[in-house]
Amino acid sequence: MLERIVLELSKRLKQVKTLSNKKENKITRRDEQGIYVETESSRTKYLRGEKDNSFEFISHKFIIEGWYDFINASKAEANDFKKTRGRSSFLMALFSSLPFVEVSNTGRTNKIYLKEFKTDELPNDQYQNVKLFLDEVIKGTYDPKHLKEHFNGNEYRVKSRSRQDARLLGFIDEFNEINTPLLDTYTQAANKDQLIKGILLNLGYFRVSLICLDLLRDYPKKEKKLAVEELGMLIVRNSRGDNLMVESVAKERTHNLFMWLESTGLIDAEGNPTESFFETLDKKEQLMTSNIRNSLLKVMEEYLGAKRESLGGHLLGSFVRNDIPQRFYQLSFIDSAEYVVTGSVGQGNWASVPWIAIMNRKITISTQRGYYIVYLFSEDMESVYLTLAQGVTETSKEDMLRIKEEIRDSILESSKVRIDHDIHLGTSTKARQYAMSTAAYISYAADNMPSEDVLVADLKEMINIYENFISLKNGYEMITPTPPVVKDKETVYLTYKDLIDHIYAYIESKGFYYEKEEVINLFLSLKTKPFVILSGISGTGKTKMVQWFAESVGANEENGQFALIPIRPDWNDGSDLLGYVDIKGEFKKGPLTKVIERAKENPTLPYFVLLDEMNLARVEYYFSDILSVMESRKWKDGEMVSSNLLSRETAGIDLKLPNNLYIIGTVNMDETTHPFSKKVLDRANTIEFNRVDLGNLDFLKEQEEVESISIGHERLSSKYLHLKDVYQSHQALVERTTEELVKINKSLELINAQVGYRVRDEICFYLAYNEEGSLLDDDEAMDHCILQKILPRIAGSDSRVDQLLRQLYQQFTGKLYEEDQDSYEADLKTARYRNSATKVLEMLRRLRDDGFTSFWIS
Repeated sequence: MLERIVLELSKRLKQVKTLSNKKENKITRRDEQGIYVETESSRTKYLRGEKDNSFEFISHKFIIEGWYDFINASKAEANDFKKTRGRSSFLMALFSSLPFVEVSNTGRTNKIYLKEFKTDELPNDQYQNVKLFLDEVIKGTYDPKHLKEHFNGNEYRVKSRSRQDARLLGFIDEFNEINTPLLDTYTQAANKDQLIKGILLNLGYFRVSLICLDLLRDYPKKEKKLAVEELGMLIVRNSRGDNLMVESVAKERTHNLFMWLESTGLIDAEGNPTESFFETLDKKEQLMTSNIRNSLLKVMEEYLGAKRESLGGHLLGSFVRNDIPQRFYQLSFIDSAEYVVTGSVGQGNWASVPWIAIMNRKITISTQRGYYIVYLFSEDMESVYLTLAQGVTETSKEDMLRIKEEIRDSILESSKVRIDHDIHLGTSTKARQYAMSTAAYISYAADNMPSEDVLVADLKEMINIYENFISLKNGYEMITPTPPVVKDKETVYLTYKDLIDHIYAYIESKGFYYEKEEVINLFLSLKTKPFVILSGISGTGKTKMVQWFAESVGANEENGQFALIPIRPDWNDGSDLLGYVDIKGEFKKGPLTKVIERAKENPTLPYFVLLDEMNLARVEYYFSDILSVMESRKWKDGEMVSSNLLSRETAGIDLKLPNNLYIIGTVNMDETTHPFSKKVLDRANTIEFNRVDLGNLDFLKEQEEVESISIGHERLSSKYLHLKDVYQSHQALVERTTEELVKINKSLELINAQVGYRVRDEICFYLAYNEEGSLLDDDEAMDHCILQKILPRIAGSDSRVDQLLRQLYQQFTGKLYEEDQDSYEADLKTARYRNSATKVLEMLRRLRDDGFTSFWIS
């Protein structure tokens, strides 16, 4: 059925302009077999007598073959049209007119690609259920932020679906906070369906569906539904963005979508739109005539007078919040599937600086965070500024200044956009904050407002600057929102680099010396997976490293966010950590269970558990349940969840492993401890602390005091769980890393010590986080991964181990290992993976001297 949308499009269009040179292809007539296209070239040849007709016939079959070429390529340029060469320019231009197809230009190459949506952008529940949910919120029956306090089990899941749809409509935000102005408008609306109708028209997938339904007017409702279902399976991904929507979900969401459209009067009982939604880009531009200029002037002329009146229900407030965004959506380059447009005159009281924001959905949908385009009105209403600015509520001053300079560096000198500090919004705190957040701007005076054409051209230029900066940031650097405050504890947002600098400075201020690279490595290892092992000879500061690391980010024993659990040699099962049922049948909580409960109570803060000397007992015996549950983690409703550690029957509650818990074990390798099995080594990053520099006494000098800060756990938590999670944003990295691991695995086959998928995935996660934060060179980061995830697996005494180590030495240094070589310094100095090569050299020497070798020093 989807093909019929494409064919109906070809029947509706009167002309198509090629993407590269904008040459006209006029569709002069149509029949049951295809369309007749006239170009300037074909018309000239006809007039010269070189052709019998001024047109060329393009069959429906040919168009559909081209369509399949396109969707098979996903992102297609001319060369991807294998079966339809010769008319690829026409077909690309034709397909680009579909409401769910976008055009990109890289240099001289045009590409077309499918827009993508997420299931969250489609209705999850029936329309009447969502209205009932909104009515209950208005009555104060429950707070959407705390649904779990009111509902359990299936009832909670049902209400969660309605809440998701309330978020889709904008009545609540991503933190489930109520959008009071919009909910007040809804409460006062005489026709609530009509108000929701206006919202739906600005939602990308709804608008795409309406245009498609407009194209399918002559088809039965059943076939219309089937076409929209197929469309969903082609362009809608699940909420995490990893897989396309499956058929069962597509059927349910499409059914809900039709119900919403019919209930709001956007389609009739046959599924036909009640007004015409199909329009070319040219028409969209014509609809915009004088709207920006008139809108800006209306606000500037009426705002100061309006401020003397009550804000509640004021017509100017409604105009800014509802009418102006709708006018901007009419512009061809402001697609509601890609951008959110919102206006504000304040909440509760009139704002000193009203604004109209245009936000790329992939960066932010809230003006409190991220960077976006915004029209800022001066307090005296004599000027309005078109700006590229940042959220001032949830962006630190350091991040704001850094991003401001990055944006300014990305703007060409020839641009009319200004990047100085001469923006004057007023004297209020907000006015000064907005001015400080502005990276670039164009100023307009009320008494000298330029023409509509100039305003549109300026906005286009600012959009281009915005999108260019997004692409320069390698795909959407998002300013992560500070999580909701727990127990009035204020958290601080820092970039990865700034956070590392803080942790390093804090540890140094305590009189302990570690290399900065060691701090980075511990940070990346914890972010990759919340279980890390620190090994090394006794007395090298492993325990203190963890303690100061945790304390630097606000986690200490006093506030319960840090716990040190000494391991006893007689532990032989999980009850020593988690708890047990006593002779009276009562559950006695273990030390780890107590920390887990505290972490669950404060899910936005990080909690650290240090298992001190964890291999005094056999780790596989007392820690195996926790390892298994850690591996059970999966995505559910956009959150990472685990299986139960303890069941309700045993502990009185279903105890799961929280995402804000980080477990670090310290180990010594001597005659009093137990070695690790491959099961444990596979599931952890094993970091060695054997470096001892007794001659370095700098730490004894007086150090500047560094205060600890409190961070939200999202700075440490992992956002990748499966390889496909990271592959979408780091495809080249995954492929490059896999290629390197395949080479190493070839050598490891000698002793059957190859790494599996889990190790491969976690190495990719580590390298991706490193790349996102620009913390270490790629080879330095890979060096740590090899040292921590691969070399600990190697042990033995026979010739195969010797051969393996020699091969790895050559792979890491590019040089052959010569046993009688006087010095290996030159090899190590130029080695690609220096730390790993040094460890391999050490293991070779022990094999030669002792007849046995392993990763561990004992």
